[in-house]
Parts: sequence; C-alpha cells; structure tokens
Amino acid sequence: MFHPTHWLVSRTKKTPVQLIPSATGFSLMSQHDVESQSEPSFEIRTRLGIFCRNVPILGYSLEPMPLTQSMLDQAVASTTHPGDRS
Repeated sequence: MFHPTHWLVSRTKKTPVQLIPSATGFSLMSQHDVESQSEPSFEIRTRLGIFCRNVPILGYSLEPMPLTQSMLDQAVASTTHPGDRS
C-alpha cells in the first residue's frame, strides 16, 4: 500500500514518494513503483544526496508533506493495541 510522506521535487515537477529505510539510506517509493511492482528508482543516501539507479542527480530535493488529520488518525490507530485502557 502506498502512503506518501514526502515530495520529490525537481525544477518542473513534484512527485509524491514514501521513504523506506534501506542499507544505504532511504529508498523513495513512488506510486508508479508500487503499481508496477518494481524496485524504487530513487534513493537518498546519508551525506551523499539523491541518486537515481546508483547515479547521483542534481536539481532534486525532498520536502515533507504536511500531516493531515486522516494521517494522524491512521498513525494513532496503528499504534493502539487491543486491550489498552486509556
């Protein structure tokens, strides 16, 4: 299931992506990657920047998406355990 958390921003386009931890940093999963069941094309590496298929790219940045109430409700629901009494 695709739950975008950030925007991958180029000079002309903003693409919603979901950050997924990887051995070298984070993979940036797009809706297209999910639908085609392929490996993420983009990744962000600690102190090295954004890469596309192991090639460093310039002119891209990552911006967090603002949280919506439904995102907050979903996060709370996923951390609530049955039997918890609040």
